[in-house]
Amino acid sequence: MMRLTIIGFGNQARAWAQNLKDSRFPVRIALRGKNASYSHAISLGLETIEIGSEEFYQDQYFALLIPDHSHANFLQQYGNQFRSGSIILYAHGYSLLKNHLTSLFPNLNHVLFAPKSIGTELRSQYLTKGKLGAVFSTENLKQDEELFLQWMESFSKALGINLGPYKTSIKNETQADLYSEQGLLCSLIPYAASEMFRDLTDKGIEPELAYFECWHELKLIVNAMVEVGPKSFFDLISPNALIGSEKGYHKLFTKDFQDNLKSLLTDIQNQSFHKEIDETNVEDLRSRIKLRWEESPLQKTFEKIQQENR
Repeated sequence: MMRLTIIGFGNQARAWAQNLKDSRFPVRIALRGKNASYSHAISLGLETIEIGSEEFYQDQYFALLIPDHSHANFLQQYGNQFRSGSIILYAHGYSLLKNHLTSLFPNLNHVLFAPKSIGTELRSQYLTKGKLGAVFSTENLKQDEELFLQWMESFSKALGINLGPYKTSIKNETQADLYSEQGLLCSLIPYAASEMFRDLTDKGIEPELAYFECWHELKLIVNAMVEVGPKSFFDLISPNALIGSEKGYHKLFTKDFQDNLKSLLTDIQNQSFHKEIDETNVEDLRSRIKLRWEESPLQKTFEKIQQENR
């Protein structure tokens, strides 16, 4: 089985590397110099190599798992030194779509392979034999697709993917991923939970109880939703929850809400969101958001419960 060289060692890269290693799939980590990440990879028993070394370019399969915004700069520095026909895997389609990497580096095969999970969950679900899904696109593959798909089948199983992988396009994966983040996963869920926690505690509900109801129970509910599907989920919940669900649906999902939700997708599809990304200082934004949550009663209750139950 042909080895995969993973470029980078962030959360997603660590999960890929550890899952593949545990599955005895040939893998190595490529990093710039012997830094802290290099030492960490070594401590996990992973083979490591320096980016740009002669040996680095010997493989055919690479996974570019550094942050999306750095893909173009990386390829500008190293892309033309890869062997012609090398296959570069991307865990998300954004940089391919935005930076037109296929046109800029036609000597490479740019292939999307996107696990639908954050890195920590990719590792956790692998260890517990949970359900892991992925999608892929070979629309920019210029060589034998059947040969690649055979390799991908073995690679995908070794990574822990057991739902799919399903074929899509780079455009579709990018738009769906951005939309789910903006409309549900990273906005509606955490911020609605925070607002409801505040409402409960303002009315005298103990913060520990509010935490369990509004945050901790999220995972249990979502696990049930994923396990049984949308229709059967409503067979699982109590009569009170069923009636409350219908009331909440009609109260919250107003036309304004639906219009605002659709506007998020419109901004993604017309690429105005790309401009917002270019104009945003990501680290400054991350710091401000973390400060907002650091001072929130929900975060303080989370820390209290964690501390008491160590």
